Amino acid sequence: MWYKLFADSDFEKYFEKSISRQYMRDVHVQEFENGIIVNEHRHGFGVFDKNFRFVKSSRQMRKNNGQFIPKFNHKNIAYMDVDAVFVGNVFPQFGHFLLEHMNRAYVALDKKYKRAKFVLVNNKDVNPVPNYMFELLELLGVKRENILILNETTQFRRVYVPDQGFNIPVYSSDAFGKMYDAIAKNVKPLREKYEKIYVSRTAMQTRRTYGEGVVQKIFEKNGYKIIWPEKLPLSQQIALVKNARVLAGCAGTALHLALFMKSGGVVVQIKRNRQAKCNADIQNLINDTKGLNGVFISGSVENKPTDHCSSVPQIIGVNQHMRDFFDAFGFKYTARDVVPNKKDLAEYDAALAEYNKKYGGVGLNNIKHFIIHWSSCFVPGRERRGNFRRWLKRKLNYEG
Repeated sequence: MWYKLFADSDFEKYFEKSISRQYMRDVHVQEFENGIIVNEHRHGFGVFDKNFRFVKSSRQMRKNNGQFIPKFNHKNIAYMDVDAVFVGNVFPQFGHFLLEHMNRAYVALDKKYKRAKFVLVNNKDVNPVPNYMFELLELLGVKRENILILNETTQFRRVYVPDQGFNIPVYSSDAFGKMYDAIAKNVKPLREKYEKIYVSRTAMQTRRTYGEGVVQKIFEKNGYKIIWPEKLPLSQQIALVKNARVLAGCAGTALHLALFMKSGGVVVQIKRNRQAKCNADIQNLINDTKGLNGVFISGSVENKPTDHCSSVPQIIGVNQHMRDFFDAFGFKYTARDVVPNKKDLAEYDAALAEYNKKYGGVGLNNIKHFIIHWSSCFVPGRERRGNFRRWLKRKLNYEG
């Protein structure tokens, strides 16, 4: 598979270094008689064996950073006389759920686990649990009655612990990709089919990307069907994307729908922040998993460089990198097409001014960001670290 970059040298260096560490790995499943799935809520979750020893493979990992598993009360543990598959935890963010909280569910493709309960630990006490979690597992062949949202620590007759099939942004597995192939196959086809799709952020209520309207009109002019994922049922999103040859849009959750594409397709990601670091390495790992080609474009024209995950207003436009992409791929556009929208520019300036007034400016917020992340490095465990960061953000009036 191939990838092409239309970007500055800083991003190119970051991207090449990041993806050089990525790899595919095999996955396995461990089995524990009378295993215990622990829900310590904000303090962590995971699997322990009957002798109260922690099962290391149940630790939720992102890169080399694993969540913290505390001690738990060994007395009066609830018991269920059923087999259970440890899937992960309830996490109410669609893109991250696809990558980090469905990454053990591939075992549903094995008939051995057909009668088992598929367990999602509700350690964040989410209520109601988003319906897409049930939908995805059902499309994978798990019956609704076999999906268990675990609100308290419980011992089971037997607990199966699959390895993580995907770890942001380090490794993936064939099993993870095949899982999404199976989901796509089980979605009913639609009459309408589009070879090229652009997933738009223009209808988002929060973290809107300013300037996107100008860019997406050029894509539309060149044969791309514009869709707004948040306006469509999940099954319809999957049905549209699985038949697309090209999927384009701004960096973010919507492009993770590439998991449902067929091998050989192309994903075009528009980078919406000026700092080198972004989620292009994550998207590249998705592309490698599914056998997709990738195009990465630095599209930001923001005044203040931001991080990919920043809450600072972000704006894209037809800069030189975007023009180079359009020209390389034979896009048709006029001088009028690339003129920035005055209303968008004004709204971006107003949003940035409001942000600066509320949080003291992008520069000050960057200093707060450094303090928060540097100090949290001394806090062991992912869950503990996250709790500490949330506390410090409130104390420092940080939004990022």
